[in-house]
Amino acid sequence: MSRYEKAVIPEELTPDAIQTEVERILASEKFARSKRLRSLLRFTVAQTLQGNADMLKEYVIGTEVLKKPDSYDPRSDSLVRVLASRLRVKLKEYYSDGGSEDPLVIEFPKGKYVPRFQRREQLQTEVEKKLRARNAYSQGRFAATKLSEPSLAEAAAHFEEAIDADPEWPQAHIGLAYVYAFQALLNYRRPRETWPLVRAQADAALQLDEMSADAHTLLGLVCALFEWRWRDAESHFNKGIERDNYSGSGRLWRAFAGLMPTGKLSGAEEELVKARELAPAAFLDEAHLLALYLSGQHDSVLRLTEGSSDSASMPAWRQWLRGCALAATGRTAQAVELLSAHNGDAHMIATLGHICGASGEHDKAHEALARLRERRDRGLWIANYDLAVVQAGLGNRNEALALLQEALREREPWMAFLTIDPRLSSLRTMPKFTGMARRILLTEIEAAHSHGVAAV
Repeated sequence: MSRYEKAVIPEELTPDAIQTEVERILASEKFARSKRLRSLLRFTVAQTLQGNADMLKEYVIGTEVLKKPDSYDPRSDSLVRVLASRLRVKLKEYYSDGGSEDPLVIEFPKGKYVPRFQRREQLQTEVEKKLRARNAYSQGRFAATKLSEPSLAEAAAHFEEAIDADPEWPQAHIGLAYVYAFQALLNYRRPRETWPLVRAQADAALQLDEMSADAHTLLGLVCALFEWRWRDAESHFNKGIERDNYSGSGRLWRAFAGLMPTGKLSGAEEELVKARELAPAAFLDEAHLLALYLSGQHDSVLRLTEGSSDSASMPAWRQWLRGCALAATGRTAQAVELLSAHNGDAHMIATLGHICGASGEHDKAHEALARLRERRDRGLWIANYDLAVVQAGLGNRNEALALLQEALREREPWMAFLTIDPRLSSLRTMPKFTGMARRILLTEIEAAHSHGVAAV
């Protein structure tokens, strides 16, 4: 018996018992008139029992079962995928009706063409696992809404439990991928280590559900904020929107990660308005505030965050943007007071340091810088971008550029916002800054040139 057989076929299920079950299924009314489904079931079961499960790919099934020519291309012909989906449905119908008392069960897992064999009494255990997965997933979603460093770590643990209980449930992979994305975006984990985890979980979800809108949205985030492949990001965001046109999530992240970094702020605001008209999406309010701040609508930011300074439970992101807007409108003392009272994360400390440095309070700016470095010395991830923001406020342009160069090497997500972040405006005339911006926005600049548009 091959290694694959041992992994897939329980010892209690002999090949003869499995073949008997196949014949029982094929003799049922549900399969009697479907020649292709009968052939697909016979072929995949036979190859699995013979230890050839690794060869069960779309091309092989297309040419062997459906008698497609050697030129058959699964990318342009989805018949095998459609047929496999129908087989899954028919098997479920069979076991919920005429086959409800069969001693064993044959399943066709999503995203795969290899059948799975189980004893009837094992099914209850499988149901229990799926219930455990869904409970863990619900706990993960609840924890993730808080967007704090501890709550995201807790959410990741719940989603990992859900995947362990039911690895073939795509939503568990999606939940974990979003947690990783937020951990990278909010500077809680090193991006070079975290974004590949986002891609891995999104790819896993896409393997299980090729129509997953969230999987494409997540891949769009990776392409935009880690790889700076803007055209690929746009393609994934559009696929996410096409696959779930009534969800605001795809439009939200297209606005945040695809349009804002490339300077299309009015387009981003339009997309966020559309997102708000659809099903609710996490982080929508925060993205809207960022779009307003980056487009200079500081009074609107202050109006929408009114009362934020009176509530310790108000999300840090809103506190941060309110502080930025206060400083931009000349209310420096209020900004410093707010950020000093709510400076639990590095993003807040960096902005506090920047504002103090720019307003001449260099001692406070250096104190903020020292706090960030002390955290880094303790082994915590502190973004080079945040350190650069403080140095820019202090007027130390060369030191800021050196830190941004490190941020470029680390592929930190906020580097995507390099050219539109007002905190770095003092650096924009420097050749090194321009060179970094060109590297990040290269494909966008090329696209602009090809359409006769002046590059930023």
